[in-house]
Amino acid sequence: MNLYFFKKKFLYSFTFLLFISCSKEDDLPENSVFAPQTELISLIGNNNQLTLSWKPVIIKKFISYSVYRFESNTDEFFSPNMITNLGQLIYQGTNNLKDVYVDNKVPFNSFVGYAVVTNYMDEHNNKTSITSVNYLSYENKDLSFSITSLKKLADGSLNLIWEKDNNVGFENYSIAVFDGYASYSSEDIVRNGMILKTLNDQKDNTLTDASQYTKQKINFAVIKTINGKKILSKNFLSIENPKILNFKPSQTLKNPFHQNEIIIINPDGEIVFYNINSLTNNKIKIAGRIFFCSIGELNGVTDLYVPSENGKVFVIDLNSYEIKKTINLFTDYDITSAITIDNHLLFIEKHPYAYIGGMFVYDFTSNIVLNRNGTYTSNPQSKLVYAKENYFFFLKVDGLEYRSTGVTKLNINGNEVSTETKFDDYTKLDSRLFTLSDDKSFFISTNLGYQSSLDYKNVSTVTTESYSKNPIFGDAKISKNNLIYFSHLNNPRIDVFEKNNFTSTIKQYPTTGIPMFIELFENQIISLNQLGNSYFIETISQ
Repeated sequence: MNLYFFKKKFLYSFTFLLFISCSKEDDLPENSVFAPQTELISLIGNNNQLTLSWKPVIIKKFISYSVYRFESNTDEFFSPNMITNLGQLIYQGTNNLKDVYVDNKVPFNSFVGYAVVTNYMDEHNNKTSITSVNYLSYENKDLSFSITSLKKLADGSLNLIWEKDNNVGFENYSIAVFDGYASYSSEDIVRNGMILKTLNDQKDNTLTDASQYTKQKINFAVIKTINGKKILSKNFLSIENPKILNFKPSQTLKNPFHQNEIIIINPDGEIVFYNINSLTNNKIKIAGRIFFCSIGELNGVTDLYVPSENGKVFVIDLNSYEIKKTINLFTDYDITSAITIDNHLLFIEKHPYAYIGGMFVYDFTSNIVLNRNGTYTSNPQSKLVYAKENYFFFLKVDGLEYRSTGVTKLNINGNEVSTETKFDDYTKLDSRLFTLSDDKSFFISTNLGYQSSLDYKNVSTVTTESYSKNPIFGDAKISKNNLIYFSHLNNPRIDVFEKNNFTSTIKQYPTTGIPMFIELFENQIISLNQLGNSYFIETISQ
């Protein structure tokens, strides 16, 4: 074979190979990718048939495609890896140029998501898989639905509204609720919560809920059943629980100007005016800690007196919920208790870090403290309670163990201040539990629930007996008809006694949690309960 013939034959062979190579390139789809990871292009069709297409992968050692499908009530949490990990394998194909799959068994659900995995051998001849860069989903709008509204009504109940269903095979709606930590999906609520109610009327797409929940957040989801299939709402809605306090209360009072309102004291500087019917509140911030408060009258005007740090007492308007005045008592000590009496302010002051201070009188007219003429012992738990006229109670701790005083009379003559009181071995007074009857004729004190009657004329007290032989009571209130209500610290309940019947209760009310404070209203009891590290406002019908 001569050189000319060889060159001619080589040229023909090279041209033929080049032609074949160019022909193969021309045959490849325009959207081909020359890497293992594909990309989904489209998902078209309806709830009977869906067609999925993706970019074909042109690589060496291609093995197969795997198509995964995942059904859900929402596509909010869909991702390619989530669909392949949790979904169903519905197709495998070994032709890398086949880039379409037709799904003729579309699940009966709100959303269906698809992802494609490429399987191939890597450069080390190990089988490897990689998931598509994206996913595609289809929403069946005949099935999917949303919760549209969750709000608190004027009576304190919660109102939930969702989109109506129009399917022929409708069976019912079920409303799921979960009170606790924040939820992330309708499935969370259904799985962790409970079914609150089931409604069989397809047009009935609202629910009013007056339940008392004990956790910080209340979460709702809705399930509708169609032809036996349960379809969850696309979304869920949450609301802050209006019965939960985010602080440990130190005191409660009733607002004399609003019959359905209690005042809750946050010792860290906040006063909450809480409506027990609408479950709404008004709040006042105080620049400093708050100690034992009182409702007092001065010149015919009734206000809330809030003792605080650095010699301050804040006067709060009980109608407007505003600070109307700040009384400066000319000290950097804490004012731990303050009451209005005989047109003056009687208060206890205490050093912030030592048991030093005293009980003194402030004159509103002259703006001076009348009798701050020495340094005395001052206990942080000592409290003042107004009785009537110029009588008051000076409450200390350990009223069971030591000699105590009953009622005290305050005498003010010009700038001269004196008190009349009697010590005895029988009066049982303790600042940790004290309540005075509406007619001011008797009081209950100590965690044993001692009852004592009052003789104002002789400044004396007669203690009769206690309602318990064990220290079990945390708070007490006396009703208008002289029934005595005790919060029980060892058991979650409220015990009710008739006056002078020291042996047996006439009624017991169980509580959700340990009742710390109680307030009495016409037809109900409001109990502030401790539940672990949270605090719950419970309404108890009576």
